[in-house]
Amino acid sequence: MYAVIALMLFACKTEKKEKVKKKDQKVGITAIPMPSKLVSGTSFPTDSTMINDWVSKSKIVNNLETNTDIITHGWDIWNALMEKTDEKSNDQILRRFETWYTPQDIQKSLRAKTSNSEIKLSHLQRFDTGNLEIPHQNQHGLKVKSSDVVGFVKCDPTSAQHIYDKELYFFEVLKSMIVPGKIANIPAFPASSVLIKPVFYPLTKTDSLSPNSYSLPAWPGYHDQIPMESIVKNGFGPNSWNNDITITTTGETNRDKKVFSINDFIHFKLSKSQAANIINVIDNGKAKEGDYAVLVGMHVNTRENRRWTWQTFWWSENPDSPQSPSSSAIAKLKPITLDRASKHYSMALAYNMISPSQPYYEGSNAITDKQPKKESIYAFNPYLEAGFNANTFDVSASTKNPNNSGGNDSIRKYYNEGYQKVGAIRLSEKIYEGGKLNRVGIETNCMSCHGQARLYDVKSIKDSYQYYITDQYFDLNAPYFKNSVVLDFAWSIQGSLIYRDSKTK
Repeated sequence: MYAVIALMLFACKTEKKEKVKKKDQKVGITAIPMPSKLVSGTSFPTDSTMINDWVSKSKIVNNLETNTDIITHGWDIWNALMEKTDEKSNDQILRRFETWYTPQDIQKSLRAKTSNSEIKLSHLQRFDTGNLEIPHQNQHGLKVKSSDVVGFVKCDPTSAQHIYDKELYFFEVLKSMIVPGKIANIPAFPASSVLIKPVFYPLTKTDSLSPNSYSLPAWPGYHDQIPMESIVKNGFGPNSWNNDITITTTGETNRDKKVFSINDFIHFKLSKSQAANIINVIDNGKAKEGDYAVLVGMHVNTRENRRWTWQTFWWSENPDSPQSPSSSAIAKLKPITLDRASKHYSMALAYNMISPSQPYYEGSNAITDKQPKKESIYAFNPYLEAGFNANTFDVSASTKNPNNSGGNDSIRKYYNEGYQKVGAIRLSEKIYEGGKLNRVGIETNCMSCHGQARLYDVKSIKDSYQYYITDQYFDLNAPYFKNSVVLDFAWSIQGSLIYRDSKTK
């Protein structure tokens, strides 16, 4: 009898412990922050003084960065992003970058906070990595829109918390910062902030010869046989590369036959909701749950200094001897800690706009007797910017860009009349860096373009516009920033704006 009672008491205690354990158990994905120490031994965030010293010693060869400190730092960041974590989604182990917040996650939390001020970003329960969408720049200015590449913005815990705390996705909040006749700025992101844009190619349409084989356009690099006049008119996107490789999900890599295993790619399987979200978006077949999505490119920027650091990555058929805008010199500095898939990506960097590096204020693009020759620094992503033709960078008013009140007139005046003391390009006189006018996507630089991120005093979100520029220097106090709020190099803020009142349209 006593034995039975004892057994019953033990069972009750065990049941109680199980309930406590389940209550304390973590639910959903936890966002894993950047490590405090990078693989090379450098601290993260790295002190801005150190980074600016690297920039002062930057040396550009064939329009590409050769400074080993800058290159090593870029690979350090890539290594940290690619590290696998203990987090899982859809029964798949997540890499660090996959655990981070999407703008939609932050928007959802901001909406909840309007009803309950006690709501915290950390309260949000996330069960997948986020819905894939056509990248914002691929909806803007492309002569031929390609819907085969989809992706999302990811915000590390620091940047996500900053956006949430300052409510930077609310249109009304940004509008309230604008001061007529002045240049306004959002609160600067903390130094440890990281913003990334991974883009994927869903494997939805099998090769006719094999049910487990898929075709992917691979970057061939730009060469002189491709007339620049054609690129000015049409861009040089994946549809023009004529260099497809085959991805096999069951076979082995055979480089001679341009066949690559799925294990040569960072990849994941689409969840039911992810597949449903892009089923009518991509051109390359219809997505379904369980289809693979392979990473083809990723923009990465860190707020370790005033103008951020910029590195962009893309899958490469020949990762040890990649085509420009990367190089063998960049490739050879990859850390040995990268896994098989992560090693298959190439990198371009832009820690300054042009060389020699110009100051934050009152630098110049001009080439004069008193100034040294300026060289372009190219850092674009083949899967994101290579398709841009010259029309993408047209700042004049047009049916595509009718919003004169948004600042087009002042921008056009700034560019055409030229304010050399603040570094404008005078297009009418064709004064530009390196003796060459940059006009298209393969002549771009991450820093130059993202530095244009701003919101003018427009009436609604739909009236806002993105003003892209090719590689060139610009002054942080350029006159065309007046009457706007400058977004600390984060185009993703403008692309993620919502109204505080969810009923507002």
